[in-house]
Amino acid sequence: MNGPQQVVGALYVDCGRPLRNGTWAQQPRAKYECLICHTVEGPVVGEHAVKAFVATIRTTHQHNTQQGAAA
Repeated sequence: MNGPQQVVGALYVDCGRPLRNGTWAQQPRAKYECLICHTVEGPVVGEHAVKAFVATIRTTHQHNTQQGAAA
């Protein structure tokens, strides 16, 4: 990475509070804010939902933004 970089989005992840017995005192949650089109995706709640969201949000948001521009 050379030169200045532009921040185009913010991914917020709250890892939650797991309990020793394997349950949650507070579920993990996440949301994404696009600083270009000013949209918010999420929040999603739950361990598996957050993992999937974090893994795919960049591609999913780009697809959603392009679909909205085409409409």
